[in-house]
Amino acid sequence: MAYIRRLPSGLYQATVRMPNGKRTTKTNKLKSVVDKWAKQLEAQFNQGDIRDPKVGKVRVAAWRERWAAARVIEAPTRAKNDSLWRTHCVPKWGDWPMQAVQRVDAQAWVGELQETRRAKHLGRPAEEFDDSDEIPYLSAATIHDIVGQMSSLYRAAMKEHPPLVLTNPFADLDLPRRSASSIEFFERAEAEALYVAMERLHGPQWRTLTELGMDVGLRPGEIYGLHGHRVDWIRGQLRVVEVATRHGMRQYPKSMKSNRTAPIPPRTLEGMSQLMVGREREALVFVAPEGGAVQDNVFRTRIWYTAVEAARLCGGRSPGEVGLGERWVPGRCGEVCDDPAHRIRRYPPRVMRHTAASWLVQDGVPLYDVQALLGHESFQTTQRYAHLAPDAHDKVIKSWERRSTSKAN
Repeated sequence: MAYIRRLPSGLYQATVRMPNGKRTTKTNKLKSVVDKWAKQLEAQFNQGDIRDPKVGKVRVAAWRERWAAARVIEAPTRAKNDSLWRTHCVPKWGDWPMQAVQRVDAQAWVGELQETRRAKHLGRPAEEFDDSDEIPYLSAATIHDIVGQMSSLYRAAMKEHPPLVLTNPFADLDLPRRSASSIEFFERAEAEALYVAMERLHGPQWRTLTELGMDVGLRPGEIYGLHGHRVDWIRGQLRVVEVATRHGMRQYPKSMKSNRTAPIPPRTLEGMSQLMVGREREALVFVAPEGGAVQDNVFRTRIWYTAVEAARLCGGRSPGEVGLGERWVPGRCGEVCDDPAHRIRRYPPRVMRHTAASWLVQDGVPLYDVQALLGHESFQTTQRYAHLAPDAHDKVIKSWERRSTSKAN
């Protein structure tokens, strides 16, 4: 029930008892205003809306802090979410009351995101670019992720009892279409040139690591987290269990299907066995230069890209390798080769996994077998490589042949 009283200040105050027994009030100089408010609130309660009218006034940033602290998610996922929130969400929405955000505001924000340039590109901060036109805009996939942060926030608020808000203004927005990315992979000659450069610059461990990635298709974290006791040295197989992340060693793989057994090529198995000489059975197979598990950013910058830059299809060496001395064996181009046609493409380390899948499909291995080897949770992920199958276009080619034969006759 509601009651209205006049305060000593001359203002009118309406008090309404909510279904949970608590009271909520509203004050105004006009009695008609507080009376209307009280009647509307009682009508809402009679219809089953038991929310405290003050609940929707909670700031977006305050609710996100509570919600994020209560979530049980992986450390890498939490770090990514926090980065998107700090960079794109809180500057725009942090001070807004939860119930104040409308769908039209959210849709306008999507347009703003489409005109936003990336803070970093290929490891370079935006201020290092001479011309702002060179800095790419946020990708469609990134915009989907950013909007997903806000949508998840509101979905959680709607599940509270009583709910903080009744609608999710970030649901079903018109978002930019994500384009299908092409599969990038090394040709076999490029891979061989990279193996040679890896061993020449950094030693046999890194060649073996790269061969394992190129042939077996393990994720980088699965390679870095591989322990000796997970390898069946007799059968030539490994078991994917531990995964190295930037937040430490995770004791389980990415998904149920990622927990798998994979074969190892004999040449790579021999290289791995050499690395384990003198080590404990439970030790890591691949160790960082300073000891411990390999860190992805260290491998990428100090090992991978230096070898990619040095690799030459002709067997030559890059100008940057001058002075390395006795390990050098001249190639077809002589002592130094700076011919762009003899360099390999500059792909990131994840290309090892794509290369493994691409080579297998090109050799006629069924897609389901490739899915099992790589640990793809969804078969649709593996189908991205279907166009590489040797018989992928057989029916089309035969159709052309039949038409050509028909015209000739």
